[in-house]
Amino acid sequence: EIAEVIPKEFQIQTVYNRSDLVDRTLKTVEHNLVLGAVLVIVILFLLLGNVRAAIITAITIPCSLLFALIWMKPLGISGNLMSLGALDFGVIVDGTVIVLEHCIRRLQEHRKRSGTILSREEIRELVIEATSDIRGAAGFGELIILCVFIPILFLTGIEGKMFIPMALTFMLAIVGAVLCSFSLAPALAGMCLSGKISEHEPWIVEKMQSLFTVCLRQLIRFRFFILGACACIGIAVIGFLGFCGTIFMPKLGEGSFAFHLIRPMNTHIDLSVDIQEKSERILKEFPEVSLTFSRLGTAEVASDPMGPNMSDTFIKLKDPKEWPVAQTGRKTHEQVMNAMVEKLGKILPLQSVLASQPIEMRFNELMEGTRSDLAIKVFGPSLDDNISVAKEIKEVLEKVQGAADVELDASEKLPILTITPKASEIKRYGAIMSEVLNVVEIGLGGKQVGDFYEGIRRYPIFTKLTASDRQDLSVIESLPVGLESQATVPLSKLANIAYTETFSVISREGSDRRTAVLVNIRNRDTQSFVEEAKRATKDSIQTKPDQLIEWGGNFKNLEAGKKRLSLVVPAAFLLILLMIFAALGSAKQTAVIIFTVPFSMVGGILTLYLQNLPLSMSAVVGFIAVAGISVLNGLVLINTFNKAQGEHLSTEELIRGTASRLRPIVMTSLVAILGFLPMMLSHAAGSEVQKPLATVVIGGLLSSSVLSLVVLPILMSLFLKATPNEPCAESTDVKTKLR
Repeated sequence: EIAEVIPKEFQIQTVYNRSDLVDRTLKTVEHNLVLGAVLVIVILFLLLGNVRAAIITAITIPCSLLFALIWMKPLGISGNLMSLGALDFGVIVDGTVIVLEHCIRRLQEHRKRSGTILSREEIRELVIEATSDIRGAAGFGELIILCVFIPILFLTGIEGKMFIPMALTFMLAIVGAVLCSFSLAPALAGMCLSGKISEHEPWIVEKMQSLFTVCLRQLIRFRFFILGACACIGIAVIGFLGFCGTIFMPKLGEGSFAFHLIRPMNTHIDLSVDIQEKSERILKEFPEVSLTFSRLGTAEVASDPMGPNMSDTFIKLKDPKEWPVAQTGRKTHEQVMNAMVEKLGKILPLQSVLASQPIEMRFNELMEGTRSDLAIKVFGPSLDDNISVAKEIKEVLEKVQGAADVELDASEKLPILTITPKASEIKRYGAIMSEVLNVVEIGLGGKQVGDFYEGIRRYPIFTKLTASDRQDLSVIESLPVGLESQATVPLSKLANIAYTETFSVISREGSDRRTAVLVNIRNRDTQSFVEEAKRATKDSIQTKPDQLIEWGGNFKNLEAGKKRLSLVVPAAFLLILLMIFAALGSAKQTAVIIFTVPFSMVGGILTLYLQNLPLSMSAVVGFIAVAGISVLNGLVLINTFNKAQGEHLSTEELIRGTASRLRPIVMTSLVAILGFLPMMLSHAAGSEVQKPLATVVIGGLLSSSVLSLVVLPILMSLFLKATPNEPCAESTDVKTKLR
């Protein structure tokens, strides 16, 4: 609209639009969700061995997603990188997979016994029977997955705003899937499954069961060694967590940079503009750059006030596909950023550079009032003392590995003209204090003395000294001040006029004077950097009793999130423990399932370490999800043994029972893994946030599946006191023995 009415020689150009980043990240989410859904459907076809059952299971995916989307609107949850990006259709269809797999197995067993084609009525009865039989394990398993997400709902602050929408969306999708698994899926199975169903498992499943039976039989013979080895491996891998490092959230690659350039405080605005233009010319020489623009000083609408010595320089980058990697060797945004900072520092060494990204810089500024990842704030009544301590901290931090940009957020002293009235002289000359101040106000600041009208427009008329006179101390000293005797006296007779050095800006926080050291951390995690920096400053920095040092930034959010989860997660797992006990009615069985949960974390920790990813809030959410799926697999297996009532249980029967549940456990784990696989392998916009979550879930499910299929049967055999090849001496049913 503006472009249509302004003169033709002017153009309006959009230089920065955040919707570009939103579109790119949503495209990444869409790609990962579609690819994950396709991989899940392929696995369903292969392992179920029944096209109709696979299609019925696949129908759960759009239905559960639709259920979640319907409820997102009234709950005020937008579709974004966090809310939709963490959805895994593999986890969502777990309940339906378990139900339909059990239905298929019942139909196969009945067909094998009868040797005839099943009628539609028989199929319906068997589907109802199988669904009722498995609903306890499947339903409780899905409810437990819901419960493990409850701790996320108690997060507060920035971490709460980021992860609560994700948890709610995931929980809504699971609720939709549970409803489908006990209503739509059985109904479609009763209507659509064929009576000519194969009497045998798919070839790939039979081979898996055969190989697994042989392996498990040998492993149970060495059960004490296996359990000891698992315990040692678990303890060793958990130790790897200390080497992973910790950050609040992975940095989202925005596709643009924002450099905060700081020059000496006494830099004149003309010189500052000249340095800024040189800086932008240097940045434009990089072939990865498409556009640069900047803001310098304070605008009339002072939404982001800065001194004339500071500027925010925005650098828009081309699509990484257009980067001349062969010539430059720079493949990542971080490599490009480091090269830019290094070149600016060599050519223009007098200015400091705080390298960040547009959203990231504003995010840090909103949280801590500074533009950096980490801010070490020094509070105290004396600015000189605060700056002295801050300079010492800066010198120490520059030596800590990972400190990329270390700058002092403190104003320097500048010469300022001070005019101090002399009360005794004012009284002696018979002047008035307000008259002295009025002369200074009119002469230097200007004062409106009237209005000038031109048609309907009104212009204010100001009176003040000219620019050259305001810079001439002799003119200011000779300003006439009126006396009561109708005479005048020079201003210099009634006031002390001199240039003094003082701070141009005084920063406050919580009413206390504040000086800060700004640090951007690169090639290192936040947690280990802060811990090393704290140790270094503690040994070398001495503060006065009235001074306080505070560490803020992303580190502060990380600590708040960890503290909140340390209180809520134990309470949530206690709730899960009670739910498992209520479902099984056995303390021993509950202990067996809970025992496997910590060891299911082993794979997640190991994959984080191998991928060189630090522990973040995103990864913590992944660990929470893995715990829920691990409990679900354990419930499916225990439920199988509990159904074997009235039989003499031997270790061989334990092995066969475990092998019979191989398919549903492998399917639930495999579909969840493949659902997250595109997220882990993706390098598109937004993948940095999804990668830790997906990595933890994939690694955790791999170890969880092994533990569920190997360690859990071994623990069962110990509780039952069954020998490898002999039946138990007692003749009571399995459920009674376990209790």
